[in-house]
Amino acid sequence: MNPEISSQDLALVNEPIPKLMWRYTVPTILSMLVTGIYVTIDGMFVGHYLGETGLAGMMLAYPVGALLYAVGALLGMGGAALVSIYLGQGSVPKARKILGNTFSLCLIFGAFFAIFGSYFSRDILQLLGAEGAVLDSADDYLFWYYTLGIFPIISVAFTALLRNDGRPGFVTGVLILGGCLNIVLDWLFIVVFPFELVGAAIATMMSQAVTGGLCLWHFFSDKTRLKITLSQMKLELGHCINIIKTGVPSFLMNLYLSIVLTLHNIAFLWVGSPLHVAAYGVVSYTEAFFYLVFEGIAFGTQPIFSFNAGAGRYDRVFKTLKIAFGITLVTAFLGLLFIYTKPQWVVYIFAGDNLELTPYAIEGMGLYFWGLPMEGLLLVGASFFQAINYSKEASMLTGAKLLLIAFVVYLFAWAFGTNGVWISLACCSSLLVIWMGFALRRVAKQLEV
Repeated sequence: MNPEISSQDLALVNEPIPKLMWRYTVPTILSMLVTGIYVTIDGMFVGHYLGETGLAGMMLAYPVGALLYAVGALLGMGGAALVSIYLGQGSVPKARKILGNTFSLCLIFGAFFAIFGSYFSRDILQLLGAEGAVLDSADDYLFWYYTLGIFPIISVAFTALLRNDGRPGFVTGVLILGGCLNIVLDWLFIVVFPFELVGAAIATMMSQAVTGGLCLWHFFSDKTRLKITLSQMKLELGHCINIIKTGVPSFLMNLYLSIVLTLHNIAFLWVGSPLHVAAYGVVSYTEAFFYLVFEGIAFGTQPIFSFNAGAGRYDRVFKTLKIAFGITLVTAFLGLLFIYTKPQWVVYIFAGDNLELTPYAIEGMGLYFWGLPMEGLLLVGASFFQAINYSKEASMLTGAKLLLIAFVVYLFAWAFGTNGVWISLACCSSLLVIWMGFALRRVAKQLEV
């Protein structure tokens, strides 16, 4: 047996799929939910203490700032998929080089956003139609997001890489620590010291710094066979291209979320009012909870997909996919049951007893959430294609979604007003699930599964 093959590697190709799903997916779902605390807690504090103006300002700024998370996913998931594939092939030196180059790319992108992103933050928000008090509060939030942007990039990238290195439980613990820290800092910087959205942004970035630093520390220690060294960090063009190419689907999935939020905000300002933007904030925070569960399923299954694909065990790859789809659908339908029976509870969590905002948010939830199962299936499906190195299919799936929603949201807004904006995403997702079904059948035939 190759001495570089570990017991973890053997487990990925030999242990029962349900057991592996439990080991990798449950901690990852918990990790993603804790990650969601960063934004969700911000929204709760802002909604309760700064009102609809603060909530609207944060809702306009966050999708632009979330580009940082998309870059972290681009590098982290691209690097993680390649590391798993190379380990499945028994090529540990290549896996180490990929890891080092991923870290160097994180540093480069972090510096770029700190310099250019913070400088143009206000101009970007003005292009999106923000003005007055909403513009001022949104700019406070976005400026500090970009200035400290290196922290979320490293945090997102290295939680994915550390999970791949066989420590999903440790990642969960680190993220729980960061989530708890974020709650304390939000209370300190918003309630005790009234820094408003500046405080919300700095609280989130400081928490990301802690989680990213702890995950990164693992790869500079002697606890891993993938230890980062200066020689591994020396950039090689071929490795950089492969990391970015493989990570593009994750980038698009995360960028898609930012773009969808931004498109909806602009459309609501066009055919509605800032109150609709605030209502969409409540809806999007609710959706984020389920989106994070879906991401947890997708990211948790990625090591199983990638390693078995590298080892040529495509029967196990597709069995894992079927289980992942089943968990996704059950989660979505349970979510729909709660949302459609108790919408007022959801609104209260993020906006309190806001009599003006509540009816807008409840109406929006009724029109918006019927597409939740399709959203989950698309996220898991795109992650599957990426994990087995079918980047073209994954990128086409996520890229088509971006193009389609950009067209449909404004067409529906023009034709049906605010109701059209609410239903546009679910309509797009339903069409793309049909396309994904054909793509999966074609890939399965190619791999003779």
